[in-house]
Amino acid sequence: MDLELKKKEESGILLIKPVGRIDPITVEVFDKAIEDAIKSGKYNIIIDCSELSYISSAGLGVLIGYIEEVREKGGDIVICCTSSEVYEIFDLLGFTKIYKFFPDTEKARNFFRSG
Repeated sequence: MDLELKKKEESGILLIKPVGRIDPITVEVFDKAIEDAIKSGKYNIIIDCSELSYISSAGLGVLIGYIEEVREKGGDIVICCTSSEVYEIFDLLGFTKIYKFFPDTEKARNFFRSG
């Protein structure tokens, strides 16, 4: 299955919505999207998981690879709208202690607006 990334920028916040699976085959697409965002000065990033059916350790590795750089630049990567199955993957690997999770995109946006 392919991975499609829907991107939307609003008020300095970039929303990336992966549609499908982030696995060893599709992870490069996800990696490039985050890398490009950071290179173009976007440090407030929301990963909307509402249409993400699966994320592998390779996909989680991408997030870990950029979080320090983004936070050093005064931004953050936050995650929202995870299904219970996808949340379980994040939780199992300790990501729920590293990242902020929100139930919907509006609460995720408010995190940046109030920051």
